[in-house]
Amino acid sequence: MTLEATPLPGLIGSVVAVVAGLVGGRLLVAGVGRLVEPRISSGSWAMLWTPVVAAVAALALWWWEVLCRGIVPEGASVPFAMLATRCGLHGVLFLLLAAATWVDLRHRVIPDAITVPGVLAGLAALAAWPDGLLPLIREVPRSFAPPLREADVLGFVGPLRGPWPAWLESAPAVTGLASAVAAFIVWWLVGTEPGGCDTAPVAWWRRLIAPRPLVAFVGAVVVVTAWLVGGDHWRALVSSLGGLAVSAGMVWLTRAGASRALGREAMGLGDVTLMAMVGAWLGWQPCVLACFLAVFIGLAHGVVQLLLHSETELPFGPSLCLGAAVVVVGWRPLWGRTEPLFERPLEMAAVVVAVIVLTAVTLWAWHRIRPISGD
Repeated sequence: MTLEATPLPGLIGSVVAVVAGLVGGRLLVAGVGRLVEPRISSGSWAMLWTPVVAAVAALALWWWEVLCRGIVPEGASVPFAMLATRCGLHGVLFLLLAAATWVDLRHRVIPDAITVPGVLAGLAALAAWPDGLLPLIREVPRSFAPPLREADVLGFVGPLRGPWPAWLESAPAVTGLASAVAAFIVWWLVGTEPGGCDTAPVAWWRRLIAPRPLVAFVGAVVVVTAWLVGGDHWRALVSSLGGLAVSAGMVWLTRAGASRALGREAMGLGDVTLMAMVGAWLGWQPCVLACFLAVFIGLAHGVVQLLLHSETELPFGPSLCLGAAVVVVGWRPLWGRTEPLFERPLEMAAVVVAVIVLTAVTLWAWHRIRPISGD
């Protein structure tokens, strides 16, 4: 591997990554403490070492994604600033995944306070910085020469800057806007809890600033603004919303199938909202791979817990989080081996069905070994 960045920007970026990791680690401890563990003291192990671990992880992510160009396809020419921005976005996503994993392992729940802001942040981030999506190579046909290979990112229907269906494009077409609004409304109805002020006799302005109406307002602003701006920003937002819908739908179907197989609830809705968040940051194709990996990660985790601790619960959220992290870090080899599947719709659908069925079968088999309880 070669270091593409000049020494000074690379050194400055390394220092910034360490500082950001320390700050992110403190925010992680403070956020988790506010949510579920208010007894975290200033001298506890978590308070002392979490920022250090986060700083090391941030530096490793910077080294891998920016200095070594570890997830960029070979031969792609990508500006240093674009690599740094994508690395920063992935750092925020990893911080959210770490918070969800921490809480799920300790308390068997994934709070909406993590996933709902995470979804909104993912939508806004990709609408603002379309190149935050995962990279690939786009081949541009030429009449009298071999195809030209250009750096691009993975959108909803393939390369972000490649051909797209006309009905998904931005203004003045309204079909794409209607589809995006519908996807967001469905998530808003399922992924957010109704506010207590819905029935309380409070002033109208308190209703507007309550969490659920505020989420709807922010999401609508992001969707309409991206539609009006158009171009890559709109396409990136469509990719983010598509990732939200497909990823959450996969886990919801998996939950439904596993619950039917077990005769009771097998997974919590927290896993559904978690993958909605991951899909909003990465798009739907990486999340299919993450769910596939999570099946085997969860099975290995369950066996280890059973053998070492006789653990009867199997939280699936940490496996989903680790699967998403593995897909991001190992994107180049993973996409290089699986891209042909996503180019053939029937095979792609077979992979999605296989992920759902395999997860349900795994949970059913685990139930036969030891009873489990959902999130």
